[in-house]
Amino acid sequence: MDDTKRLIIGFVLIFTVMMMFQFYTISRQKEVSASEEEESEVIRSDTVDKKAKRGEIPVEIRKTEPDKGERALATFLTGEDMTKESEETKTEELFVETNLMKVYMNYLGGTIDSIFLKEYDVSLVPFDQKHRLLSTTIIKGQSKVSTDLILFDARIKESERGKRVEFTYVIDSLELKKSYHFLNYSYLVELECMQEFEYIHHISAFETHEKFPREERYSGVVYSVGKKSQTIYKQKLFKGADDDITGRIDWVGYKTKYFLIGSVPEDYLTEFTVKKSPDNPSIFVRSGPVSRFYFGPLKYSILSSVKGGFEDAIYFGWGFIRPISKILFRFLLFLHRFIPNYGVVIIVFAFIIILVLSPISLKSFRSMSQMQQIQPKMQELRLKYKDDPQRMNKEMMELYKEHGVNPFSSCFPMLLQMPVFFALYSVLNSIIELKGSPFILWIQDLSQRDPYYVLPILMGVSMFLQQRFLSGQSQGVSDQQKILSFMMPAVITFVFLSFPAGLALYWLTYNILMIFVQWYIRKRS
Repeated sequence: MDDTKRLIIGFVLIFTVMMMFQFYTISRQKEVSASEEEESEVIRSDTVDKKAKRGEIPVEIRKTEPDKGERALATFLTGEDMTKESEETKTEELFVETNLMKVYMNYLGGTIDSIFLKEYDVSLVPFDQKHRLLSTTIIKGQSKVSTDLILFDARIKESERGKRVEFTYVIDSLELKKSYHFLNYSYLVELECMQEFEYIHHISAFETHEKFPREERYSGVVYSVGKKSQTIYKQKLFKGADDDITGRIDWVGYKTKYFLIGSVPEDYLTEFTVKKSPDNPSIFVRSGPVSRFYFGPLKYSILSSVKGGFEDAIYFGWGFIRPISKILFRFLLFLHRFIPNYGVVIIVFAFIIILVLSPISLKSFRSMSQMQQIQPKMQELRLKYKDDPQRMNKEMMELYKEHGVNPFSSCFPMLLQMPVFFALYSVLNSIIELKGSPFILWIQDLSQRDPYYVLPILMGVSMFLQQRFLSGQSQGVSDQQKILSFMMPAVITFVFLSFPAGLALYWLTYNILMIFVQWYIRKRS
């Protein structure tokens, strides 16, 4: 096999991996909750305006008569399992607001029904609005009762740091309690229940009504066992057997591309179950009286402040790409401290990569020049030993060694680019910091594809010009190499049509800079 065929196969393998990566890749809040200081007590029963407000989606509420709640509790005390659902009518919602979010709760069950995140102008709502984002089942021995069957009283205690919502239900001498602690500047919520019981908390799969291409690639149940994150993707949650996960579970939740609802214990969980359902899959987490839940963005700085390793809910790529992605992400954030436009940050990053790879590129171009000089001798060897491939290869290697030529050196800069390319792809696809980041004119979101395909087409043209520049300076270029100079830009352009605009911008900048580098090197030589 001659060097041209090896080069073609190398390129085909590289870009086959790139195309497979596109389909294989899939997508991970402020301070840790501090203790609240209870101060003035305010009893609220405000009726929330049911008309939709700027992205806030009211949820239909179910109501049970108080006597049903009493019967449910009585059944619980006798040790029977409660699974009967309540009748559906309308009742009032309990509305709680902090600096970061608006929380819609329910007197029936003391549940969280939906949440509106102010900074991101987005609502987190269950797939099926008959369900709740967060609800609870009480366990004592073999007995279970869902608090969805109990109509609680509620009061809100306010302090400078946040709000505490207390749900209570009294029957005879027994009082049931659920207390939520909301801090003004945290997405972490603490739920405190009675000490004498155990609990199963139900976290519903949710949606945000944001539109993304192939959204199912980013959504699903994400969890960490022994500091290693894993994902059950959305398309696997609607049918099949339930998944029971046991072990030292650091955290668990359901995520979309940019948001997450999860259980985050201070230490660890021992088990949870993914309940699959055609309408509303859920995560069932067994815990003690005090639990912590996160409702917010997949933002690295916030997640890492909630709990070490929680930031791994963000998808940073597979295997050895993940640490490269994290380094790249931090470096982009560092540059953004001085450059407000992420598009310009990506261009500057391309300049830096060129500088880092310039010694390797210089060596590569020199080797290519030497290869062109020995082309006549290589052709002689091919003709002389055309009937003896082994001898031809041996003589070729001797020729390379004699002239100090590495036939594959021209591929080194591109091969070194591959980890950077995959890492940048993961970062641009997964990081909420880049969500909605504009560049210029029609490019208003670098994390999404170019709506008019201008950048990927220009990138393909730049790659073609770079190939022609190299071949135009070469003598004895084979027909296969000429075909390759046309084929590769066309294939890569097609692949990049659906890639984030920021990635196309990076590769376009890199190609243009490489043309100037090649021109400079040839001029010097």
